[in-house]
Amino acid sequence: MKDFQDISKLAKADQYLSAIMTISRLPQRLECMIYRQKLELEIEEIRPDLKTVHDACKELRASARFKLTLRAVLAVGNALNGSSFRGGACGFRLEALAKMKETRTAKGGPECPTLLHYVARVLVRTDPSLTLFIDEMPSVESAARISFPTLQQNVQSLLTSLDKVKEEISVLKQIRTPSDNDKFVAIMQPFTLEVAQSVDALNKMAALVEIDLRALYSYYGEDLDSPEGPKPDDFFGMICSFSSSLQKAALETHDAQKKGPNLAKGKMSSSPRNDPEETVKAQEDPSHDLLMPPAGIHERSASIGRGDFDETIRTLREVLKRPRAPRFIPANKIFVDG
Repeated sequence: MKDFQDISKLAKADQYLSAIMTISRLPQRLECMIYRQKLELEIEEIRPDLKTVHDACKELRASARFKLTLRAVLAVGNALNGSSFRGGACGFRLEALAKMKETRTAKGGPECPTLLHYVARVLVRTDPSLTLFIDEMPSVESAARISFPTLQQNVQSLLTSLDKVKEEISVLKQIRTPSDNDKFVAIMQPFTLEVAQSVDALNKMAALVEIDLRALYSYYGEDLDSPEGPKPDDFFGMICSFSSSLQKAALETHDAQKKGPNLAKGKMSSSPRNDPEETVKAQEDPSHDLLMPPAGIHERSASIGRGDFDETIRTLREVLKRPRAPRFIPANKIFVDG
């Protein structure tokens, strides 16, 4: 095709190929042009996801309800383990939360078939709102659908590609004097200066979110760098799964008690010491207080049953009926916007 004398006699496609063959470093130029076209769309997709993970870290550390829920789980575990080597624990791994629904009680029944149901009953008697601790973390469920390592890779890819564009500009400046029709350097050089600040800010944001995640992992006794530890999306997903299971267990326990023959009409059961199934060894540990109903529960049982308790049960039913957001990766905006 290079030796063809009259290019005008060629087909349109061949004429096009003949024209672009004269462009130096065409593959590298095309990569730079694609990067310029996609950069803004990539930033618009990455930044909200980073903010979601950042907000989830902040909410998970600040949630008072979740801390009290974990305190109750620890108290129940220490009470059940008694004086064994497992008793008197100062903490536990969060992965243990998922095992609670698989741990059957010694006297399993419709009211309390698993350890999770027992904890749910304790929480409802202590403070019904604790079963809805997820309400204090609106970003956690969204964060469970975001892969932070993928976000880091995408940010690093933007940085690397920007460096390639700068390198290409430098190479084209050195190899020859551009023709009047060659606008690559004239267009791409101002572009790199314009977007450098945005890309750098995105990189700093990703670094700050990583710091947030490390602090969150350390706070809950996990290691972000451990190959055996949960990934950030799995970590947040574990909290969401526990919340969903706890809410379901609380509702099932309530419905089973409501149908039980020994339930006093319009009131919850009295102190746990009157129910052999719920009796647990009293401990000197202050956390044991959370196992017991708050002072004055007998006098306030009617108000709990008609007030916070009923409101919590209604909310639980609404939450469990609410369709879950599908776990999917949205289409890239470059395909949506054309």
